[in-house]
Amino acid sequence: MNRKLILLFSFIFTALAQPITGEAKNLEFKKDRIIYTGNVKLTRGEAVLRADKVTILLDSEGKPFRLVAEGNVIYKEPGRKAVADFAEYDLKRETIVLRGSAKVEERKNVLEAEEIVYDKKNETLQAKGGEKGVRTIYVEEPER
Repeated sequence: MNRKLILLFSFIFTALAQPITGEAKNLEFKKDRIIYTGNVKLTRGEAVLRADKVTILLDSEGKPFRLVAEGNVIYKEPGRKAVADFAEYDLKRETIVLRGSAKVEERKNVLEAEEIVYDKKNETLQAKGGEKGVRTIYVEEPER
């Protein structure tokens, strides 16, 4: 079981040499998934993912292929913060979907939308605004 825990977190954050700490009120292991519920907090180095529920889906070899965070999702790392009602990270497609009052802050820049889809592999981003539309704040940094 320890081997699975190490494997399943390797994709969540970028610093692979650092240990992962997982905290929640409840933890359930199944053949094809691991489910954290209640005040979930996953930490690696300075990166922290919080949510009401986090489900990590496993393939037939027990390796993670998708992470789903639900309810009050907050991801923080130095210089970056993302919040949403729902987040999904597809490891095979290398896509991240934020849905429901989605907001990404990177330094002073902000993107708000009902849904934000980031394709890491192709380096593309799409934002869908819903009723409120899409809102951005871009702060140009002065040249030094």
